[in-house]
Amino acid sequence: MGKRTVTVTGSGRAAVSPDVVRLDLRVGHDADDVAAALAGAAEGITRVGAVVRDHGVADADIRTLDAGVNQRWDNTGTAVGFTAQQRLAVTVRRLESVGEILEAAASAVGNALLVDQVRLDVSDRSEGLRRARDAAFADAEDKARQYAVLSGAELGVVLGVAEAGAVPAQRSAMKLMAASMDAGGMPVEGGDLDLGAAVTVTWRLR
Repeated sequence: MGKRTVTVTGSGRAAVSPDVVRLDLRVGHDADDVAAALAGAAEGITRVGAVVRDHGVADADIRTLDAGVNQRWDNTGTAVGFTAQQRLAVTVRRLESVGEILEAAASAVGNALLVDQVRLDVSDRSEGLRRARDAAFADAEDKARQYAVLSGAELGVVLGVAEAGAVPAQRSAMKLMAASMDAGGMPVEGGDLDLGAAVTVTWRLR
């Protein structure tokens, strides 16, 4: 008869305080030809990048996500020009400056600016994930002990551990058009962010 084992999956969470905001900014430009559309989008995203830097964001926290151009059509199916877009990812480390940055960017390029995402995050998740993994293992062990008792056995040594996941369990996010911001700016409240982990553990039963 083979050795008796029990395999369970445990989950755990840890609350952390967000210390950065991730912005996903996009600038679009319409033109009659591809070159003009691309040039207009490039000029707009350059202005946005300058605004972001003027508000203290380091070069290392600014990254181009993508760029593209598509043909535009009217409601009759006739080609009427091209639309180019460029996207910029910005990490803001002063939460209180997010509203100022978005307002200044909107002033720089007007309605060409779209804010695809404003997301609270943690710059270093290592400590929070460590606590979440501790909680996940403890949850798995508690379940395993219960199953061992129900099986008329005792929990023995650990035979295997596999992480089933380590991802944010809950995050604050929002999407908005730059033109919808009011004159008072957009306040960002830190609150708490939950990081989650899951682990699958196998114990020997004795």
